Amino acid sequence: MENNKNFEKQLQQFRYIKEQRDMFQGQFEIVNASLGNLYTTKKTLDNLKNGVDENDEILIPIGGLVSIKGSFIDTKKVLVSVNQDTVIEKTIEESIEFINKLMKQHNEQLKFLKERILTLDYNLQGINQMFQGKMG
Repeated sequence: MENNKNFEKQLQQFRYIKEQRDMFQGQFEIVNASLGNLYTTKKTLDNLKNGVDENDEILIPIGGLVSIKGSFIDTKKVLVSVNQDTVIEKTIEESIEFINKLMKQHNEQLKFLKERILTLDYNLQGINQMFQGKMG
């Protein structure tokens, strides 16, 4: 009877740790995708910094899979979303600096999440080995 209660408790702990691990893995994937978008943005800003003409034609995404043709009006400044409701004008250099800070934060967050996932994997492995020892 006591072994049964202990087994149930360990099974609950395993499920809880597995849910935590899955949550951290989901967060990791979201932050990693965001970091990929930041790299693309930085590359685009670097290309702008290296020079484009104000009348060069570009494609402007307007949602989903749809874009329209456009041209640059001002190649010296860009509009940067700093939060959900605020967009500010920055120079390309200021924008690159802002993106670099965000990339650094994302990398730090990815490192933290990866460490948490590894710790939880280790704990899951230990509980799993306990289960196998009791079954064998």
